Amino acid sequence: MKIKYIDGKRFVRGIKAGTHEIIKRQVHLNKINVFPVPDADTGTNMAATMKTVVDNLSIESEDIAQATSQIADSALEGSRGNSGVILAQFFYGLSNALKRHCKINTTQFAEAANVAKEHAYKALSKPKEGTILTVIKDWAENLRDNSKFISDFEELLSHSLEAAKKSLEKTRYKIEAMRHAHVVDSGAQGFVYLLEGITNFIKRGQLKNQIQPETTPIESIASTEILPEQITFRYCTECLIEGTNIDLAALREKIEGYGDSLVLAGSPQKARLHIHTNEPAQVFYLAKQYGDLLQQKADDMLRQYIVSHHPHAPIALVMDSAADLPQDFIDKHNIHVVPVRVAFGNSLYLDKVTITPDIFYQMLATEPHHPKTSQPSPADFKNLYSFLLSHYNSIISISLPEAASGTFQNAWQAAQEFPDRKISLIDSRALSVTFGLVVRKAAELIEAGLSHEEIVAEVTKFTRRTQIFVNIPSLKFLVRGGRVGKAKGFIANLLNVKPILRLNEDGMPIHYDQSFSNKGAVAKVLRLAIDFASQKKDPQFAIAHANNPTVAEFYATEIKKHFGVEPLYILPASPTLGAHAGNGAAGIGIAWSE
Repeated sequence: MKIKYIDGKRFVRGIKAGTHEIIKRQVHLNKINVFPVPDADTGTNMAATMKTVVDNLSIESEDIAQATSQIADSALEGSRGNSGVILAQFFYGLSNALKRHCKINTTQFAEAANVAKEHAYKALSKPKEGTILTVIKDWAENLRDNSKFISDFEELLSHSLEAAKKSLEKTRYKIEAMRHAHVVDSGAQGFVYLLEGITNFIKRGQLKNQIQPETTPIESIASTEILPEQITFRYCTECLIEGTNIDLAALREKIEGYGDSLVLAGSPQKARLHIHTNEPAQVFYLAKQYGDLLQQKADDMLRQYIVSHHPHAPIALVMDSAADLPQDFIDKHNIHVVPVRVAFGNSLYLDKVTITPDIFYQMLATEPHHPKTSQPSPADFKNLYSFLLSHYNSIISISLPEAASGTFQNAWQAAQEFPDRKISLIDSRALSVTFGLVVRKAAELIEAGLSHEEIVAEVTKFTRRTQIFVNIPSLKFLVRGGRVGKAKGFIANLLNVKPILRLNEDGMPIHYDQSFSNKGAVAKVLRLAIDFASQKKDPQFAIAHANNPTVAEFYATEIKKHFGVEPLYILPASPTLGAHAGNGAAGIGIAWSE
């Protein structure tokens, strides 16, 4: 029986069938993912994008305008990766073209598909032929040509599917990375799987009785040694932007110089941003001018590639971003970081990834909303642990003090998902640079080749051998953050009190001393730190500051005069400390031997 029209219900069921094909073959798509970088996640990203669409299709509307609008909105919110965002933009274009239709014939569908094609191309600042875009274009143009004399959807879709498959095969030769690896473009292959599912459903009519195409055999990828330095832009960066009048063209112009693989999809009210960049924080700082930033992500492609392709220690080391360590040390020792969340109003950032300390302290001084920090979720730890356990024998995960944050508990909850694998959790009992010193100790022991159990025992003992002294120039931020009551803060400010904090045995900051001037507080912190360290064996130092490098350098100079050693490092304090201590705070971290 010929199918002369498609309504919302039929289209939704076709999308569900197509999604099933992508999810079923996501491993294959990951294996053939070599462009634009070989990060083996195209299948995962396309499957996640389409699964979000299907999960949100709770009501099958007869109206195709309503159905495609719902699909487009869900795809935009759930899109992941380059190909996922292109798919979202494709569905957005399709929805725009069909917004006045209840059901459509083949000619109307072909016209809408070509509008969607144009939207998909416009999403990229530099469209690249030989990718999913080319297959979408060839498929849509075949629809347009054949719809002039074919009124049956089954026949039309079968013809256009064959055209898409021929176009897909040609992607094998259009881009050097695919030619070298002898594979087709992974995003384009995913789009063909989507079309196969839709076409087979239209042919058979019943989703539950649908006959699935045979599983495509896994293509072998030629051996290719891509050096880490060939990954020009390190972070695969994404976010959802919600605003009232997002100027996509202006936003694209502002950020396209910060990386490549830029995809910007959506509408003036909601847009999805994807870019490969070395400066995700700067990209998001610019994007924040256009609306609230939600669902931020910045995957470290370089770290993922190194872990997957290069020799490394058998033990993975994990920390949350509240630990302050130099980035070059983190990179050298392949330390894996789970970001703390930092929120300014409705915009939620990933600490030290999508917001850096310098931008954080700038926003701290200018934003109307006081920042709030929140621990990584169990899912954040679970996802990282799952990835690491496919490449390492075991994991040592060091977190913020359990007494100060739920981070330790969330890491513990995630570890329970892997009962047969060795994951050890360590409470750092430290903050900022002293937390960093604990992680540094663990990294050095891993490099020295100690066993998992030996490292856990040594690091656990070491957590009792760190301390930090911090001066607080103003109680304003402690009051705004709710750590100090307004009445107490008012009296302290009236008396010009400058608190000095240190950590108790559980790693919680406590009021230890005070001064009545900033200059006096700085001098007192220095004296307390020197007196404390003078009683310890082989003291080491690290200095943290909240947008106050002058005082930090003063501390470093004085410590060298007294002990004859340079601090191991001087760093801006993480927002976990800075949100409460505020601009101008500075601290001296100390670690010592037994």
